Amino acid sequence: MDSITTTLDAVCLASQIILESGGETYRAEETVERMAQGLGIPRVDVLALPTGLMLTLTLKEDASISRLVRVHSRNTDLSRIDECNNVSRMVADGRMNAEEALKALTDIKRPRKEKRGAMIAASAVTAACFTVMLGGSWYDFAISFFCGALVQWVLTPLSRMRVPPLISSMIAGALTTLLALVGTLVLKEAHVEPIIAGAIMPLLPGLATTNAMRDTIRGDLVSGGARLGEAILSVMMLAAGIGLTLSMWGGVGL
Repeated sequence: MDSITTTLDAVCLASQIILESGGETYRAEETVERMAQGLGIPRVDVLALPTGLMLTLTLKEDASISRLVRVHSRNTDLSRIDECNNVSRMVADGRMNAEEALKALTDIKRPRKEKRGAMIAASAVTAACFTVMLGGSWYDFAISFFCGALVQWVLTPLSRMRVPPLISSMIAGALTTLLALVGTLVLKEAHVEPIIAGAIMPLLPGLATTNAMRDTIRGDLVSGGARLGEAILSVMMLAAGIGLTLSMWGGVGL
């Protein structure tokens, strides 16, 4: 059997990747349990939260080891979750030992080159299509496309500079509204309401809200409440940015 330290490093890293990539807390807990059992650990006690993980591996009644893992940043990266799940399945099936799993998970955890162009294009198309779905015209489509692209272009360096997500949400809301208002000055046929409504769709915390509901339904009330609170605050800051910009725009009489 692999050393207990290597096993602990592997299961902690797997759960950390899942939590940092937007996975559910129960998924992080199940990953730890199945990997530990596949590596020959008879008893596992684990508690996952959106901001951290606490676990204890027990070999005998008087021999156990514990660790606390802190999760400082969270985003959405489903590809990392999928890769981590593949590693955990191989460990659970006995096709990979702890050292091999730790090496594979370390590779998954490494920073990757951001596909910034693809993210900007996806945000632009999503915003523009939602604008049309919400009753916007093709003039609104064009402005919303530009709004979605520019907002995503601004959010990427903010994330790299570790600007708090709630502040980023407020900046994104304000920038979206400002661009929509300026766009309606350029294209008189455009309407600001569908532009703003469509452009903020990529910014809404849909995955966080879904995970909050799933955690709550499964009985993880602390995790569910924390995720739901974060999602609500994110929406409130987004709305605050929109409202502040609209009030300032009206105040200057434009």
